Amino acid sequence: MSTDPYKAFSVTTDGRGVTTVSLDVPDRPMNILDGVVMSELEAIVHDLEHRGDCELVVFRSGKESGFLAGADVNAIVNIESPAQATQLIDCGQQLFDRINWLPMPTLAVIHGPCLGGGLEWALACDYRIARDNSSTKIGLPEIKLGLIPGWGGTQRLPRVVGLTNALSMILQGKHLSAGEAAKVGLIDRAIGPENWETEVAEFIVQILDEDVVSQSGRKQPMIQKWLEATGLGRSLIFAAAEKKIRSKASQYPALKSAIKAVRCSYGLRPDGLMAERNEFVDLLATPTCRNLLQLFFARESARNLRTWATPTATVHEEPIRKVGVIGAGAMGAGIGQLAACKGYDVVIKEIDEDAAQAGRKRVVSLVDKLAKHRNLSDRDRSSILDRVHVTTSDEPLDGADLVVEAVVERAEVKDAVFAGLDKMLPDNAILASNTSSLSIGRMADATKRPGKVAGLHFFNPVHKMELVEVVRAEQTSDATIARLVSFVRALGKTPIVTADAPGFLVNRVLFPYLGEAVVMVSEGHDVHRIDKQVRAFGMPMGPLELLDQVGIDVAYHVAKSLDSVLVGVGPVVDQLKLMVDEEMLGKKTDCGFYQYKKGRRDGTANFPRTNPRSGHRTVRRVREDHFVVDGLTSDQRRLIYP
Repeated sequence: MSTDPYKAFSVTTDGRGVTTVSLDVPDRPMNILDGVVMSELEAIVHDLEHRGDCELVVFRSGKESGFLAGADVNAIVNIESPAQATQLIDCGQQLFDRINWLPMPTLAVIHGPCLGGGLEWALACDYRIARDNSSTKIGLPEIKLGLIPGWGGTQRLPRVVGLTNALSMILQGKHLSAGEAAKVGLIDRAIGPENWETEVAEFIVQILDEDVVSQSGRKQPMIQKWLEATGLGRSLIFAAAEKKIRSKASQYPALKSAIKAVRCSYGLRPDGLMAERNEFVDLLATPTCRNLLQLFFARESARNLRTWATPTATVHEEPIRKVGVIGAGAMGAGIGQLAACKGYDVVIKEIDEDAAQAGRKRVVSLVDKLAKHRNLSDRDRSSILDRVHVTTSDEPLDGADLVVEAVVERAEVKDAVFAGLDKMLPDNAILASNTSSLSIGRMADATKRPGKVAGLHFFNPVHKMELVEVVRAEQTSDATIARLVSFVRALGKTPIVTADAPGFLVNRVLFPYLGEAVVMVSEGHDVHRIDKQVRAFGMPMGPLELLDQVGIDVAYHVAKSLDSVLVGVGPVVDQLKLMVDEEMLGKKTDCGFYQYKKGRRDGTANFPRTNPRSGHRTVRRVREDHFVVDGLTSDQRRLIYP
């Protein structure tokens, strides 16, 4: 077959009759499905439908960056009418159906991202294998754009991984690793990177020898298979899914549409595809979809280095390889664990051996949770832990390219840390602070390298929160910003560069919302009810739950820093100060707006209020087992505390 007509594909056939169709979209860092790709793929499929010399078709990527990131979102945004949207969906559905019905076996060879339309393409193949490393992500994330899969994903996925797994993947937009995908039968084999090409070749031979059976639909537990095989069982599963999304359905209409389309996959195939198409077209016009598409482009812009740095600054000679962290508390341990997971050598320094030992336990706990979630092997788990060194000495920090300070929110402490690091580290090292409220410029003044000092504000919990603020002080250089933005992107996070102003960006935007909840609580309103109403509105977590997660002390410092730039902050500062004075700091002390037992919420706490409503008494904790109730006479107090 001639490859001359194709810009995005190369097509070759070997002596065994194995045709390899390799996708490499020109001038793109990642393969996407745009108009040119779809048109050329249609021509290739047409040719394959009429060939008698082909024994197997192998679809794979010619880019090391990955298989396929999905459809071109720009093309979706530019759709101008329902008729145009209908045509787009029909073309994709029909093309993947034709791949599904090719007369010869088909194999999708996956590495890196295989998302959205990429997975729908792979689902149309008879076999799927994937490289088992951290860059491989397999999923249908359309729900995050306010849409549903539109090229057969809602119809084929339940047949491959079962109804329960399919609903979970589609409704949450979940990405699976190669190991997770193999576990549910989405792929036939997860292959380690060290044996990748060898085992791909062996798998091809097994298909040619008819010595392999597809794992589609074979990995579900027997009781799950039985339940999903009956109409009554499926009705129960759909009912449970509808109940789970009920509170969010009005804000995210795609959730109901996804369930409807998947439900139709158990009827006649044309009816299912038509339901999928109609739901996609209807969703495209919803405000939710349009807003989420805008958010997608804003996120992509934030992840682009050119958004934040000049072209000359982006060409920096020394990439960050070794990372130091000062402080092994919740934030320091989280930053260290994340960096180690991404392949960086990490040194975490603590003030004494007790603190260091506590830090080691935090890191091990985080890595263990990650290993369980991602189904990592013991070797991979050990490899991550081997990259983290928790110490009380300065020497291991030698040679660090970046050191992130994550100590207590006290300016004089941070100044001392920066002054000490400045003397100890090489001139090219960047010093960054994880502060949420203090001036980066002041910390830079404590050093002789102000151009290499910046903020690097992660959010808690580090491994879950996507955003990282890169804070530019007055003297921070463009090269420093470029290196830090690149580092944040390498961690898999979204960077935003902010000015060194009170609250930076996120806290300045977020504070009025959180502050209003604090004021309401101080006036006597019920903590649980406030959070419940906000969750019902569509937020993933209530404001008071969030403050407990962040830490009341952190929120207090942020509130104080914003007092000069926002109106009405005083009552919030007063309420938070009462709680900080009583060491009611949230989840980390097992008591904040809520009480916690073994890390789980255990009812509303008895915390002090600055302005209790009539009939309420202010309760002030003075010891672990005693409380003082203001407003009682001395005789009444003696009755409580003899």
